[in-house]
Amino acid sequence: MNPSSPSAKPALELIEEAVQHVRLAPLAALVAYYAGTLPFVLGLLYFWSDMSRSPVAHQHLAEAALSLAALFVWMKFCQAIFSARMRGAITGLALDFTPATRWRILISQAALQSSGLLLLPLSLLFVIPFPWVYAFYQNLTALAAEDSTGTADLAKKALRRTGIWSRQLWRILLLLAVFGFCVLVNWSIVCFILPGLARTLLGLQSTFTRSGTSMLNTTFFAAMIGLTYLSLDPVVKTLYVLRCFYGASLKSGEDLKAELREFARVGQHAATGLILMLMLCATSLRAAEPAERETTLPAQNSVSSSKLDHEISKVIRQTKYTWRSPREMLEPDSSPNNGILTRFLASARKMLKKPLEQLSDWLNKFRRTSRPASPGSSMASQQILLFALIAAAAVALAILLLRLLRGRAPHRATLASVPIPAAPDLTDENLAADQLPEDGWTRLARELLERGELRLALRAFYFASLAHLAGRNLIRLVKSKSNREYERELGRRGHAFPQLLAVFGENVSVFDRSWYGLHEVNNELVRRFAENVDRLKAGQ
Repeated sequence: MNPSSPSAKPALELIEEAVQHVRLAPLAALVAYYAGTLPFVLGLLYFWSDMSRSPVAHQHLAEAALSLAALFVWMKFCQAIFSARMRGAITGLALDFTPATRWRILISQAALQSSGLLLLPLSLLFVIPFPWVYAFYQNLTALAAEDSTGTADLAKKALRRTGIWSRQLWRILLLLAVFGFCVLVNWSIVCFILPGLARTLLGLQSTFTRSGTSMLNTTFFAAMIGLTYLSLDPVVKTLYVLRCFYGASLKSGEDLKAELREFARVGQHAATGLILMLMLCATSLRAAEPAERETTLPAQNSVSSSKLDHEISKVIRQTKYTWRSPREMLEPDSSPNNGILTRFLASARKMLKKPLEQLSDWLNKFRRTSRPASPGSSMASQQILLFALIAAAAVALAILLLRLLRGRAPHRATLASVPIPAAPDLTDENLAADQLPEDGWTRLARELLERGELRLALRAFYFASLAHLAGRNLIRLVKSKSNREYERELGRRGHAFPQLLAVFGENVSVFDRSWYGLHEVNNELVRRFAENVDRLKAGQ
């Protein structure tokens, strides 16, 4: 299988889908997983602590190792049940675990998974074969509940699923390693600060509060690795279930069947919701009939005439009723309910009144304290002051006119040559939505709509919606993706915007019927499609 084929999903997208399925996992699947994995992790931590600290550990080493091996087989059995239930949630098919099926799963997991305790560390030493060895043992868990005649058939089927999409295996392990390291650091920080929080909030003293470095031992780090495994491994198991599911769908088309089952469930839920809504409407109408009969009864309360006249006078004096009255009939309004400009001027006048009065008092005091002069000299000084003020006003006016003339002076603008991009060929099936920006697709769609090329305008509007969603990081534009894959990706990343998903799903259905099918395209259809694109841009 070519690793770069369109059927190979990107590793990050596959991990996101696995996380989404774990978030929506049935309760029975999670109970089955942790009922098997949690006892093994606790038993392994106890074994680690006991063997590293107890002076009499050698006396019960055989019994402890045998118990740990039994817990390991039980964990792999429960993880296989979890993987089977997750596959049932993905495909929409309910699984029936008969006693014979459970016994076959237990035997196959005990026979095959035990070899992984030796082969996985050996492959990790040589690095290169590790992704295939790791994927093989994960596939054994993912495929354990499928119909099989024996353990050998399960191993062959897991080996065939391991051989597809080799590059994807490396990318998955790299992303899981980064994700697991972040989870490990978060758990370590949380558990490291818990004793300090207990002392601060509850007043509990312990060895760890007196010396924080006492926690940094091998048992602490083993516990953190165990918590990381419990947090991350359900996603890993679901990831390889999806990988096996998509690998089998290359020949069986099982992914298309799962989508059809999902649409059937949506139709059933819609019908059920419609029936419930009709029942609620009928109930509310029957309940509203007595209320309507009560409201038709004549009112018994009366209002005094003086109170009624006061309320009428108060209402007719409002601004919205008095603006048509003659100006001489209106009484001067002394209330502060004036316009914003009037209030601003009044406040400015009050603010400047006091400084101007102080300036006037200061000038009068200066004139009284200055030495006396003759009436002629006083008249001359007043004329000089007047001429100085006139000159200052003239200079200020000249400066203002000069600035206005300079602002109106024409200036030559430098013209930069901008290359005009060629319009893409919308009839080309290899055309991608990232060849033009969102505005470019919208402008091209309007032009095609004016020329009457409705199918091409519909495709341009669809590319505009894809470019908009990619700009909001709700989808990732890949040429090999189908329209339904974009819709599922929007459902995972934009689950907080259900109306957005509904509008985009409607446009996907219209586009598939019109572009790939024989559905007639008319002006009304394109207009409604464009309105949905505008709703996507508005974030509705």
